[in-house]
Amino acid sequence: MSLIITTYAPEGIILAGDSRLTLNWNQENNGINNNYSITASDSNNKVFQIKEKFGLATFGAADINGIPISGYINQFIEEKIKTDTEIDEIPQSLHEFFGDYLAKPETCFYLCGYKLENGISIPHIYFIDIHHGITTRLNYSGGQIQYGANWGGETEVMTRLLNDIKIHNGEEWTDVNATNIPFNFFTLQDAIDFSIYAVRTTIETFKFQQRIKTVGGPIDILAIKPNEVQWIRKKELSATNPI
Repeated sequence: MSLIITTYAPEGIILAGDSRLTLNWNQENNGINNNYSITASDSNNKVFQIKEKFGLATFGAADINGIPISGYINQFIEEKIKTDTEIDEIPQSLHEFFGDYLAKPETCFYLCGYKLENGISIPHIYFIDIHHGITTRLNYSGGQIQYGANWGGETEVMTRLLNDIKIHNGEEWTDVNATNIPFNFFTLQDAIDFSIYAVRTTIETFKFQQRIKTVGGPIDILAIKPNEVQWIRKKELSATNPI
């Protein structure tokens, strides 16, 4: 699993995610079915730049037939995305590419970018569920562009922090309403900070809980602006240990 977050503000879009790859399997011992999980890597790529125009991030099933999904994503970008490809053409292409031939894996994507409409760069943020064949545009409702954040994968920590809750004092329940976050006033730096907060808080919370540590490693951050795509933070290959 993973935590991918897209934060969309008036100045641009931030797409961020962790780098942990977790392997899970079942094994039967003496008639008892046991579930196992290990951290296979903290250098997995989940956030991708598309042709210096768009951003794409993935969570859910991280392999297809035993092959890491990142290889298929790079193949998809190379084969299906052309210089004149528009952002709203890509969701259908993803469904077709990862469709019947690749058995519709339980993989989801966030797709972010801009499209020139009537001479104005309009942001498009899509959530794409390959297995269920669903595409949802997240930042458009009632004829208006919306600003906010959306996260997928291991969402429990952020959901608990930012939603309304009830507290029981031993006699009755008391509503505690969450305070609104003014995403429409976010600068691009605010969007970066919020994205780091979301992923880092999830990692640090998992650290102290008795649970599988499915979110971890470096945080990759991609900024998508009307005329530019920029890596804010990207892990690089290096020789960290003596040879």
